Amino acid sequence: MKLNILKKITAIGLCIPMIITGCSNDKVESNKSNDEKESEITYKIGITEYMEHPSLDAAREGFVDEMEKLGINIEVDYVNAQGDTSNTQVIAEKFAKDKVDLIYSIATLSTQAAKKATENTDIPVLFTAVTDPVYSQIVKATDEIDANVTGVTDKVEAKEILKLAKDLKDGAKVVGIIYNTGESNSEIQIEEVKAAASELYMTVETVGITSVNDIPQAMNTLAEKIDVLYMISDNMVASAIQLVSNLAIEKNIITLSTIESQAADGVLISNGLSYTELGRQTAAMAKKILVDKVDIKDIHVESPTELKKIVNSKTMEALGLTKDNKAFEGAEFLE
Repeated sequence: MKLNILKKITAIGLCIPMIITGCSNDKVESNKSNDEKESEITYKIGITEYMEHPSLDAAREGFVDEMEKLGINIEVDYVNAQGDTSNTQVIAEKFAKDKVDLIYSIATLSTQAAKKATENTDIPVLFTAVTDPVYSQIVKATDEIDANVTGVTDKVEAKEILKLAKDLKDGAKVVGIIYNTGESNSEIQIEEVKAAASELYMTVETVGITSVNDIPQAMNTLAEKIDVLYMISDNMVASAIQLVSNLAIEKNIITLSTIESQAADGVLISNGLSYTELGRQTAAMAKKILVDKVDIKDIHVESPTELKKIVNSKTMEALGLTKDNKAFEGAEFLE
């Protein structure tokens, strides 16, 4: 009898530390801050990029870098469509099937595919490098998100950069644009440039291309008609920006861009946005959705927050221009 009592006491004694330890663990868990709990979560992000070129790559890198700076653990599944529209749908459908936590789509065609692939899911889609998400039927309105998609546009007002053309070349009247006929993103930009040009008593000449190989002929067609070449946010043209810049210099044509990075690729002057910053701006939106649990419908489409004027000094000299030109006021010069 005494032996049985002794066994019971021993058993109870062994259980007490376990109970205390269990309570202690529960207490530690409950005492963890939300930030500590959040730091233990890893979010799977599907990144779909329409094609490789410096601007779109910069948007992707800016997004990933900012997510890390914000302390958000992410597992990235990055797939590039290599400029093939059919690939964008395959990529988006795979992400939807994998049930990623968020899709980051870079460029209009990738975003349209992501929206279609996720329309019957609750997967949020954030975009970058979409010039007009309303025209492209990605959102109903920039301040009215009615589905699971929002993001940051790369739209820059055309009129301001066209004003520079007037300072760069006396009597500049004709603006040239080369664009990919398969991008709705480019079509809406052309209409905006035409409207802005009309206000400045200028006209616009356009040449459509279907591949990078068409660019030399497009330049030849435009060279005899235009005073300046305006670089819109066209992915195909951007992928061959150095070729375009070199051909323009050979033909003594002034080049203008709304994309900050293109000045480094030989464009005379860019008065525009940084795609790296667009990526960072989109990452801040991702934090609101994933960490702060803000409903995506409460996150309106945003515009670029920073613009910068940059001049390529070598191109400037090759075109016979000098730093004292009025168009270069407040610009950063790349030597």
